[in-house]
Amino acid sequence: MSHYHCVITDARCQVRLGIHEFERHAPQDILVSVKLFFPFRSVGHIRHIGDTVDYEPLRNFIHSWGERPHVPLIEGLLDELVTVSFSDPRVDRVKASIRKTAIFEEIEEIGVGLDTTRSEWDILCQRRD
Repeated sequence: MSHYHCVITDARCQVRLGIHEFERHAPQDILVSVKLFFPFRSVGHIRHIGDTVDYEPLRNFIHSWGERPHVPLIEGLLDELVTVSFSDPRVDRVKASIRKTAIFEEIEEIGVGLDTTRSEWDILCQRRD
């Protein structure tokens, strides 16, 4: 099946994030990438923004992380990102990652990622409830 995709690559954001004491003193830089897949047949001819998945609400959601209180685990942000990514019912697969860029001197980036379908995500979310 052919898929159309919408992508945000390396959105920069400063977030209060981490479990280490030194991470609690100031926000740190992260890079957020997300790719939303939806069946090409679900959009047909794309002529208007309503014909496709609008990336701006997702961009605004990521940007809002800079205003939130401290988050201990990066996995919590990833969970929220994937959940919001599935808010458009046409999206049937999400590939997302969040990377810290200045956490350890000897490591360029460290982070987490997930590639999941809507049906797999729904099952995972049901198990957690």
